Amino acid sequence: MAIIPVRLSDDEVRQIDMLAKRSGYSSRSGAIRKILQEHFTQKLSEDEDVSDLVESLMKLSSKQREPVRLRLKKSVTETVAEARA
Repeated sequence: MAIIPVRLSDDEVRQIDMLAKRSGYSSRSGAIRKILQEHFTQKLSEDEDVSDLVESLMKLSSKQREPVRLRLKKSVTETVAEARA
């Protein structure tokens, strides 16, 4: 296990302390590990949702075929933001 020094604001430390107390963790480290695990699980599951699609598009691209062309009224950033909301 690695040790990673991190600077936190007083408010962030208070929030971690409240979470640790409320959730029954014996230390701040336990609470922080739980927060990170939940965050990573969520983010990785979001990435997995598109990983099959990306893999398929990469295969098409490697075969010199244009996989998809989207013509949108909004920018890609706006479209992706709406889908995540």
